[in-house]
Formats: sequence, C-alpha cells, structure tokens
Amino acid sequence: MTHPASRLAQLALTGALVSLLACAPKAPPAPAVVPVEAPAPVDPLATRPTVGAEVPFTLPTPETATLSNGAGVWLVASPTLPLVTLTLSVPGGSSVDPKGKEGTAAIADRLLTQGAGTRDARAFAAAVEELGVQLDVSTGRTVSTIEMSFTKDKMGAALDLLADMVLRAKLTRVDFARERGILASDLRMAQDDAPSVAAKIAWAQWFGAGHPYSRPPDGTVAGMAAVTAKDAAAYNKAAWNAAGARFTVAGAVTKDELVAALEPHLGTPWKATTAAVAKLPAAPVHATTGTPPIVLVDKPGSAQTMFYLVFDGPAFGDPAVAPVRSGTVVLGGTFTSRLNALLREKRGFTYGARAGVQSLPGAGVRTITTRIRTDATAPAMTDLVGELAAIRAGVSPEEVTKARAAYRQDLVEAMESRAGIAGTFTPWNVAGLEPGALGAELAAVQAATPEQVKAAMSAYDLDKAVIVLVGDKAKIAEPLAKAGFDKLVEVKPL
Repeated sequence: MTHPASRLAQLALTGALVSLLACAPKAPPAPAVVPVEAPAPVDPLATRPTVGAEVPFTLPTPETATLSNGAGVWLVASPTLPLVTLTLSVPGGSSVDPKGKEGTAAIADRLLTQGAGTRDARAFAAAVEELGVQLDVSTGRTVSTIEMSFTKDKMGAALDLLADMVLRAKLTRVDFARERGILASDLRMAQDDAPSVAAKIAWAQWFGAGHPYSRPPDGTVAGMAAVTAKDAAAYNKAAWNAAGARFTVAGAVTKDELVAALEPHLGTPWKATTAAVAKLPAAPVHATTGTPPIVLVDKPGSAQTMFYLVFDGPAFGDPAVAPVRSGTVVLGGTFTSRLNALLREKRGFTYGARAGVQSLPGAGVRTITTRIRTDATAPAMTDLVGELAAIRAGVSPEEVTKARAAYRQDLVEAMESRAGIAGTFTPWNVAGLEPGALGAELAAVQAATPEQVKAAMSAYDLDKAVIVLVGDKAKIAEPLAKAGFDKLVEVKPL
C-alpha cells in the first residue's frame, strides 16, 4: 500500500512537469521532403581499361651439346632453385604401331616404369618415391618421352633409374598382362567420353585408315586386345635406342655438369641403331561440292553434342605458321575470341569453344572443338558456318594485336617453371630444329600483319573440312537436315 505522503509527492511532481511542458516553446514543423533522383549506376564494363606497357621479355635460347652416341642435348640453365627437369624423347609413338595393333607403343612405354634393372615393379616405384623423383612416361603420335624432375643433389641417382628404364626394362609377361588390362579398361571407358571419341574419329577420318597419323596415341579397344608381349618388346627395342634421341633439360645445372652426368649413364652405354620413324604418305586432300558430309557417332540421351572440325594445317617448323597462329587465336584461342563470343556469350549454346593448331612432321591440322546443347546443335552449326566465312573475310588490326599479346603471354607463362620450359622446347628439339627456332616464330607472330592473317585463314573452308559430331541422333538429325546439313555418315567409336 502506497503511503499518503508519497502519493502527494508524486502528484505534485507530475503537476510541475505538466506546467513546464505547457510553457516550453513549440518545435518548428518538419521541413517538406523533396525527392532526389539517384545517380545512374556505374557500369564497370562501360569503359575499356587502359592497357599498360609490355614488360620486357626475352625468350631463352637453349645451350646445346651432343653425347658420344649422337644423342642431342638442349639445356636452359636456371640456378634460382636447386631443381632440375629433364625430358628424354625418342622417335616412335603410335605412328609406328602395327596396323590392327593400335596401342603397341602405349603399352610398351607404360612398361618402362613397371620394373627395370634389379628392381621389380614395386621396388622400382619405391625407389622413385624414396628419391622424391617426379616421373612420367608419355606416348605421342611420333615420339615417346620420359620426363623426370629431381633435386640437383639426386641427379646421379635419378639418372641411374633413367638408365635402367632405357637400357634394362624388364618387360615381364606378368607386368604386360596387368598393364594391358588397365589400358584396355581405360579405352573402354573412353568410348563414353565424347571429346575422346570425337578426336579419334576426326583424326582417322582426316588422315585415312592407312596413314600413320590416324592411329591414336593411346590405341583403340580392338587394337589393344590384339597387342602381345612380343609386340611390346619389339617396339621397345626399335624405339628406345640412341638414334634420334633428344634430351631437353631445364634447371640448376651447367652444360658441363649435365654432359658429365649423362655420358656414363646414357652416352657411351647406350647404342644408336635405327630411329623408329614411320613412312608418311602424301598429305590428304579433302574437298566436297555443296554441303559437306557430317560424320556422326550416335550417343543416345546425350545432353550435349560434341563438335570436332578438322582443317588443313601447317607442318611442324613450317616458317609460314606465324599468321596461322595469330588467326587461330582470333578465331578461338582465348576466352574473348570470336567463337566463344558468339556461341557462348551471345547465343548461350556452350560453356566454351576453341580453335587450335596441331603440327607434326610433314603434316598438321587446325581444329575447332566445342560442346553444344543438344537442342541448339543445328543453329550452332549454322552460326559456325557464318563465323568461318567472316574469319576468311579478314581480321582487324586490333584483333591481330590481341593475338600477338596472347601468344607472347603463353610463352611467358610457360617460362615460369622448369617443366614448362622443358615441355615447350622439347618438340623443337625433337624436330631437329635450331635452338633459336622458337624465338624466330615468336618474332614472326609479332610481325604478322592483318593481310597475312587473312590469307592464312583461307584454310578454314568448310568444303575442305572433316566434321565430326558425337550426340543423340534421334534429336539432332532432323534439325540438322532442315538447316541444310542432311548428309550424315554414322560410325562407331574406335
């Protein structure tokens, strides 16, 4: 219960507050709200950024040497870190696979890491791991290559392993059966991979069944099944000799140190017999009248159609390749290239479209590849035809400038690592070209004019192309026919 005195005090205080409020001046009325127009949003892409000056870049020129057996050596010395990357390449590859036994070179090369010298497969793998060596063996169309990376202090031990692989590979039947089974399984799975299927079919169609370049480096399902242990041993003997062998090295080693280390391992002990080089027939000629046929691999239920187009291209080392490189970049060599801008950014048909150049001794191809939404297959083909006509009509000076910069930037990035340096120079070394040949190509690309690029783009003629699609025939055949592409030739995966 509230005390009467307290109650009276509260009433008195309330009265005083009311009196004060009544006497206080009134607040002025709030000003009227005047609407203000918000500034237009700034488009960050509306203004082209200023391109800075190029950073000076000088492509290194490899030092050269020759071992006592004739094997050539290229070295790009880099003392920054005590690390070395070495590639050893010999002529051979899938181009010398026996007909009907595609995959012979691939399985033979794979066996190099499955036991050598005194070590079986497990012991060899343990030795590689113990030394901290990064080791890879690869098979190309015209070459077989071993790549090793190691610390400089382990160079002697790493070369011991390399010499065992080259001179004393075990090639046992047990190892052969196991590794062939693994490769055969990989090939069967690859028949569901649209890019792999398209590439194999496209090269086979372009070069023809009898041409060595039609044989895929990893082989075919039927070919691998036919390869025997004897076939693998025969390839190993024919290819892995010093005739035509090339070492390409980058890292913390001098030329004298490198030659002194290589000579007792793979110089004097490694004999040169005859290089495994395929006999190449004349380059293929493709020409059609009217709409060219489309080679189709049916892939029911596919959500996308794989496109793989092949055109004639320059052979490796062709001095006329520079404008081809530039024009290919303009067409499909970067994210902002014409094909990507049209098919991805404007039309929304694909995640990306690419154009490239693949050069080999005596022949080369230009390729266009992309994966298109199934329902957009026909309009994408129409767009592609239009873009090829546009690139043949010419390119702008601005596009050529961008292509020069892109080609140069690719080389700059490749020179940032030992593996990049060795991998970049290896094809030039293997081809028997001069150490400065890559630098000469870089200079030629930088000097290519729009007129030269336009002339080089004349090869992108659909009438002289091989077109391969991998997709759902039931969904794409009729729309293609309505768009004028009604000549379909169906084939099976290799």
